[in-house]
Amino acid sequence: MPIADFQGTYATDMAKGYPGMQADLSNARDVSSRVIETASVAFGLAVGAGTADGSAKLGGTGYQGITIADKTRSADLYAVGEVAGVMRKGTIWVTADSAVTPASTVTFTTATGAVGAKAVAAGIVAIPGAKFETTAADGALVRVYLG
Repeated sequence: MPIADFQGTYATDMAKGYPGMQADLSNARDVSSRVIETASVAFGLAVGAGTADGSAKLGGTGYQGITIADKTRSADLYAVGEVAGVMRKGTIWVTADSAVTPASTVTFTTATGAVGAKAVAAGIVAIPGAKFETTAADGALVRVYLG
């Protein structure tokens, strides 16, 4: 229930997280720095390898990891040419691209980087060793363990 006063209306509960936020206080076990190619990449999206060594992009080759939020940036994304933090092992919040449960297979759509539980097919790739830790509806935040 929101709180209202003469200054405005405020939520009584904090958000549990945001896309690309590390989901717990344990250290991320494997984070890589990658230069973003081709197009900007929002926080909390899966990226593949770019064409140059040490680069990443949406629609890239294979799976490199999920972009980590960096709240020192003016926008919630990494622009082309910027170095992005990419989590390969750890726990991170993402926006579900479909309804998910802990029993669902974690997949991502290569063209968009969106993480969900869609069936593996052309352009939809399973993330090896990943598990959903929470249940979420399409478009809701979900916690993903990358193992």
